[in-house]
Amino acid sequence: MNDLKLLLILLGVIIILAVIAFNWWQERRLKNETSQRFETPKRDVLMDEFHIDTDAVLTDDDARSPDISRRTYQPLETPVVPDAYINDDSAVARAVSALQEFEDDIAKPIAEEIELPKVALAEPAAVYEEEDTSDLIAESGFTESGISGAPVATEVPARKPYQPPASQVSQPVADEPEYANVSLPETIYHPIDLTALLYLREPLSGLKLRDYFLSFADVDKAVYAYGQDLDNDWRLLTREEEMTDFKLVACSLQLADRAGSVSHQTLNRFQSGIDQIGLELAAQVEWHGSPDPLNYAQDLDQFCIDVDKLVGFHLVQGESGPFTGTKFRGLAEASGMVLGEDGGFHYESDGHRLFSLVNQDGSLFSPEILRTTVIRGVSFQLDIPRVKNCSEIFNQMVLVARQMSHGLNAILVDDNQRPIGELQIERIRQQLKVIHAQMVTRGVVPGSPCALRLFS
Repeated sequence: MNDLKLLLILLGVIIILAVIAFNWWQERRLKNETSQRFETPKRDVLMDEFHIDTDAVLTDDDARSPDISRRTYQPLETPVVPDAYINDDSAVARAVSALQEFEDDIAKPIAEEIELPKVALAEPAAVYEEEDTSDLIAESGFTESGISGAPVATEVPARKPYQPPASQVSQPVADEPEYANVSLPETIYHPIDLTALLYLREPLSGLKLRDYFLSFADVDKAVYAYGQDLDNDWRLLTREEEMTDFKLVACSLQLADRAGSVSHQTLNRFQSGIDQIGLELAAQVEWHGSPDPLNYAQDLDQFCIDVDKLVGFHLVQGESGPFTGTKFRGLAEASGMVLGEDGGFHYESDGHRLFSLVNQDGSLFSPEILRTTVIRGVSFQLDIPRVKNCSEIFNQMVLVARQMSHGLNAILVDDNQRPIGELQIERIRQQLKVIHAQMVTRGVVPGSPCALRLFS
């Protein structure tokens, strides 16, 4: 280390020490000025004759304020009368004598003063000795068969709760309808919807109600509004129902679909919109669904991701090369499949699509194209959540695929172009059973209207 570096280090230390010393001097000077400007007064005229002993106050508070944390619950104890007092005949006699003196000295003058009828005190009986009560029964007029020559002695009735007069009992308002056992519309599903019931004070027309609920037309999730007419039938609030009067409204928001869960903004807009409509209509709003709809919607979206699976395998050309479109179409229609407007063949039952057959390269099928083209490969697809009895439908799809593979001299392969055997097919069946069980447990049965709306 040369002299220049040592000089620089020494200069830096000197500067630091100088700054510290200057700060200390400034702080001390500030304290002195403060103490001089704010000097404590030696005498306060207002406080000369008023003094608070803080020590005494604190001591007194501590003595009078018990430690609540140390309190323990003590049950109320019933006073115990000593056995010696109960068995003492002289004590009983003294009590009787005192009771008689009360009657002579206090009870009688009071009764005379307020002009009340004289009430004679009964002679005390020997309480703790067994006596023959037959004479007492005879004197009172009670017999085994009934009562003779004496007023009827009735059993003391049990005390009844207080019943207010009929004029004070609040009666239900005649113009307020009663809603007992209200059920939601069949097309509103508790597992996927957040629903609000609006109890109207008076029936309103569908035209007026539609004006309120059209504000949800641009919401990015499905919103459904229903009205219950005077016959208790639920009707969708469409233009056809504008002249119908409704006494109850149900409005639901779908919390998730294949596009994802409902957003925080959309949920807030729906809830605040319903509350605003309730205020404008003077209607009582009753919510049905999860108490935390946003978290429930996110959980529902994760459920959709877990079970939304598409079973697929492919028929590709074999040793004989590509197959013609006319032969392919003939085999597909012979298996019960129909060419749809979307360019694919579909196997349907009662109007419901069960599985599809599409071109592997993505191009659409049409009658004109099938007459003039050759095909190198096609794909079978089964949308699991949208199909009832997916295991049985999968077996039917495998059967159709094998029949067409024989007719076209094609090979059945998976997504990795590996041939599919019975072992791979059995594994797919097991996966279908697991997914089916998950959906049923969630309350969304595969192929049901609820599932069709959720996985749309």
